[in-house]
Amino acid sequence: MLRVSLALTFLVFLASPGPSWAKESPFNVDFFCGWDGCFRPMEWTPVEIEIGSTLTEPFEGNLHMSVQQDGLNTMHIVHGFALTPDIRLYVPLVTKIAFYAQESSLSITNKRGRVQWSQDFSLSMTRDGIRPTTVVNENDMLVGLVGQAKADLLRLGQKSFCTSYRGRGIVYVKTKLPRMVPWDWTGFVSLDLLILYDPDWEQFKPQQLNGIAQWVSNGGRLLVVLGSHPLPPDSPVANLIPFHTGKVQQVTVSAGDLRDWGFSGLQSETVTCWPLTPKPQARVYDTEISDDNGSLFATGYVGFGRVGVLAFDPAAISGRQRVNAAPFWVGRMAAILEDPKVGTALSAGNSRSGRLVGYRGPYTTRFASRSIRLDVGEVETPDNRSRSFEYRTGTAQAASNAIMEYLYTGIKPLSIWWVILLLTALALLLGPIDYKILKRKDRLPLTWLTCAFWITIFTVGAYYGVQFLRAGDMELRLVSVVDGIEDDGPAWSTVHSGLFAPYSANYRFDGVGENQWWSGIAPTREREWAYNRETGGRRIYCVQKDGSSLPYSVPINIWTVQCLLTESPVEQMPLAARLTRDGGRLMLQISNRSDTAILGGYLLLDESRGLDFGRIEADSKRQFEGSSRSIHAWQNLNLSIGSQYYYEGGTRRRRFRNENAFFAQGALQRTEAIHAYLAHGAAVVVVEYDNAPVPFTVKGRSSKYDHIKLARLVIFPGREDWETEYDRNTQPDKDIR
Repeated sequence: MLRVSLALTFLVFLASPGPSWAKESPFNVDFFCGWDGCFRPMEWTPVEIEIGSTLTEPFEGNLHMSVQQDGLNTMHIVHGFALTPDIRLYVPLVTKIAFYAQESSLSITNKRGRVQWSQDFSLSMTRDGIRPTTVVNENDMLVGLVGQAKADLLRLGQKSFCTSYRGRGIVYVKTKLPRMVPWDWTGFVSLDLLILYDPDWEQFKPQQLNGIAQWVSNGGRLLVVLGSHPLPPDSPVANLIPFHTGKVQQVTVSAGDLRDWGFSGLQSETVTCWPLTPKPQARVYDTEISDDNGSLFATGYVGFGRVGVLAFDPAAISGRQRVNAAPFWVGRMAAILEDPKVGTALSAGNSRSGRLVGYRGPYTTRFASRSIRLDVGEVETPDNRSRSFEYRTGTAQAASNAIMEYLYTGIKPLSIWWVILLLTALALLLGPIDYKILKRKDRLPLTWLTCAFWITIFTVGAYYGVQFLRAGDMELRLVSVVDGIEDDGPAWSTVHSGLFAPYSANYRFDGVGENQWWSGIAPTREREWAYNRETGGRRIYCVQKDGSSLPYSVPINIWTVQCLLTESPVEQMPLAARLTRDGGRLMLQISNRSDTAILGGYLLLDESRGLDFGRIEADSKRQFEGSSRSIHAWQNLNLSIGSQYYYEGGTRRRRFRNENAFFAQGALQRTEAIHAYLAHGAAVVVVEYDNAPVPFTVKGRSSKYDHIKLARLVIFPGREDWETEYDRNTQPDKDIR
């Protein structure tokens, strides 16, 4: 007995992680989440990971990151890397994080898949109420600052507040070093505004500047402050902004102009600036404080985004006039965030010149846009600590819920009567039937064996029985939106997909593009609570590299539908259009560049008037003529989000409302821009395709497909043959190109 005890003690000692046997990991990993810890739940969020080591030889392996992205899905990201000894490696990733996510798990594996290092980084609130991350609510504003971190900008959140359809909120201004700026456009999605304040442009990687340009094209807002570092003419940012920067020169700003901008305006100031002049292709822009050589501040639309350029460094203004610079910054930021031609201007500007397509206003801002105002202390701004236990979802998530409601339509759950029948049969076998049989054979002590036998039989039978009842064709449903602007940059695609699988397994996709960003998506309640602690039972496995996050494995359970969201730029719009007018009649010519016929659509001239048109065959052109009529295509959001119903054979059936796709995640920011373009005299052509082919398929599986494909194209009627029919409100600007 003594020998056995000694042997067991020795084995336990060997198995224990004592100091002599513990192997210290050679990796040292730092984890940074969001914009200085700030993130928007269930939206793309940048993550920076720095890896150092004490290795003496190069190491090649994979970095794995796993985090819960919503109530159902956990995103697992794999990124390949090579590490050189004595050199720290910076790895920029992008993920989505749920409001109640507990932690983010990181691990490093070698090429053989063996774990070399792993650690969990906490994201949730500690017992003393401190959270390492900050949740940015729907009525809050998140501003990213790269470059000169001036104190008056960093303290702007204390002197301003965010205004939105949800009411008053907090303004967060968070900084990043140029080397830590995200490499992909998805890393900027959570921002309301990005400020590039006279950065050293040579410190940026080409991928970072390309990511900024793509983000703005897809609806981002950017403010560029020029200073001592000249903007390289071949930079993606220089190509992005709709203004030329002239040669640096001295310009005198009058005291009146300074007062209009929010400074004290005690006397005129001389500043060194890079005067701005609009590029020939610029369509919708405005300028402030202009002279013969150019402007000092200008804003304009770029794709679906909006850019502002400040031609001088405000720090050059004397200190006594710059004592309170908050009104100046609030005014410049508001000029970018809120178009004065679309809504109510939030700042007093002194616009002296501008070339707009034509103003049809007044328009009202109905969408989920946010802007900034100066805090004069009349209303107390809410404290983020008191709101850290609750998160309210916004318009985009509500519209996505409506899409998923359609994706789930027709996927019937297993009837409850099968469950009742199975449990009743099992109860009878385990009870009276088993008892009577064993009693008749005088074998009652074998009850423990027969019970185990029946439970095993029913378990196996239930598994294969469910497979039989749920078996059938795989079903893939998609709702996609493609948005583009006439002769202006890339188009953008957003695809909501729902996949029902008759067998539980890991599935892979064919036809996935190289520049796509995939994520899971799940129905979400209007209010989320920190104590919900929902666990993401579904997992999405993606390989993330520069410019994409592509799925390599999607586990799907037969009991539900796996919903996915895919976002990406596309090279070309599937249609082209030209609009002219002859007297009171509209003439619309549409070219269908797709291999799929267009079912029909409508031309929208403003919020309430347009022209309907019919079918257009594949690879063909067709012209439509008629007078504009009342069209309520994009109603108030509260009325648009939901489902339509119709009756067929006495049965109430659900029909998808196409407008829901325009307000959903990935498309809402483009809808806001289209709304602004309409206010400036543009028009938009909206079409639906007839049973369009799916952009991807399930590898090795045959499926039933149902694809609702919508496309929106913003067009600009030619000035030579276009006359606004809304001149009763205001005359269009005569200086129009």
